Amino acid sequence: MPLHLHIDPFAGIAGDMFLGALADVGLDLAEVQRLIERAGMAGQFSLGTQKVMRHGIGAIDLKVKTPEPAATPAVAASPSPTPVFTPVAPAALGPAPLSPAGHAHGHAHVGRVEILAIIARLDIAPRARERATRIVDLLAQAEALVHRSTPDEVHFHEVGAVDSIVDMLGAAIGLELLGVDTVSSGPLPIGRGFVRCAHGKMPLPAPATAYLLRGLATFGVDRTVEMVTPTGAAIVAGLAESVGPPPPMLLRSVGYGAGDRNDADVPNLLRVFLGERTGPAWVSRPPATVSTPLPA
Repeated sequence: MPLHLHIDPFAGIAGDMFLGALADVGLDLAEVQRLIERAGMAGQFSLGTQKVMRHGIGAIDLKVKTPEPAATPAVAASPSPTPVFTPVAPAALGPAPLSPAGHAHGHAHVGRVEILAIIARLDIAPRARERATRIVDLLAQAEALVHRSTPDEVHFHEVGAVDSIVDMLGAAIGLELLGVDTVSSGPLPIGRGFVRCAHGKMPLPAPATAYLLRGLATFGVDRTVEMVTPTGAAIVAGLAESVGPPPPMLLRSVGYGAGDRNDADVPNLLRVFLGERTGPAWVSRPPATVSTPLPA
């Protein structure tokens, strides 16, 4: 029977939460790191995990760690107050790392064309490359709509940061390594308020997230936090073939990925259900693509 993954975003979704949840159901993060490094990002990042508790529920807190920039006389380096994460063993070095001119190593602001070049070099099944391309294309398209530009002209933190690249590619690679054939998601929660980003203070959901949520089932929550990040929305829009209740499936595993916050009101977790799909065909929508424009 086909292997199915259902995303349960009861507290929202971000790229690192999705990777953490996949790790909790058995994804080999060392292999994810090896494949991305060999595609042209050697030395650009490492994956680290920590087992955490959120409201008594055990979860994997995953972080994409990038090299610290060198200290300058104006800004001295200081110890990080964040928890110590267990790094994934580094893979053998692959092609030359991605190093766009004019940006600090490890904090590149690159665009769609550069990311698609990395995807083309991934040594993995075509299905994974197609999934990764959909996620990147959708996020680039959404940000281009926000900035009144084109997907190929957008060079900005939200798409270009190394951690965002790893989250997007890792999502597609992770599904392939786990053997996932189909994906669905529960409705996505929308909070309110504002968030600070590379472009300044923006309303929630972030403008790119709002574009990506078009055509997807959502529900409002009275919380002033970012529930769905642009990367998280792109993952759902690009991968989920149904957004609503989970389809009939023989459940095999449940995983939890933790977000950065430890909120008092809601466990800041993303849950995934992995199992074998049963019953008749259930797909209600194809994953979004740039060739099938987002709804107006």
